[in-house]
Amino acid sequence: MRRWRLLLLCGLLAGGPAALVAQQPTRLESLVERRGVYLNAQTLEPHTGPVVAMWNDTLVRERGTLLNGRWNGVRETYYLEGQLELSETYRNGVLHGPFEGWFREGAISDKGTYREGLLEGSYESFWSRALTQSAHAHHMPDMGPMGETAERGTYSAGEPCGEWYRWVPVDGGGMRGLEPLVYPPCPAN
Repeated sequence: MRRWRLLLLCGLLAGGPAALVAQQPTRLESLVERRGVYLNAQTLEPHTGPVVAMWNDTLVRERGTLLNGRWNGVRETYYLEGQLELSETYRNGVLHGPFEGWFREGAISDKGTYREGLLEGSYESFWSRALTQSAHAHHMPDMGPMGETAERGTYSAGEPCGEWYRWVPVDGGGMRGLEPLVYPPCPAN
């Protein structure tokens, strides 16, 4: 019991009561957005803290954290049915860090990384079984699992560089690689 009291006292001294209780998210709909900055509707001061937007009372549409009114950290958006649609990382309102997107049926759609708002490093996109079967349903019953790679390459400062590889579905099932697209070489790190 004495140890618990000591931990409580240390927590209060280090960060006050807020450090011991997680902050409840603010409804994004209750904030005012002006030029990409979310403001408190009463004070018009930039909001800081976790936020959530809902499809209804039980399903999350969007969630993340704002710092001085701008996205900061991981921001997630969800489809109406509740599946994760996009997870992206921000730093002071600018995309900066990894992201992943998903198709409605749950397969990954693309993934990569941003640096200061520009795509940077490896990038990969994927086919959706629903998309490929809609065009070739009677030709491609054996295509394989959702998430077959559609494109793979590298970005530097938002521009594709080096060789990019692409695959397309073929009649009868499977994937066929296309000739690589060749962009200017990627800069050495």
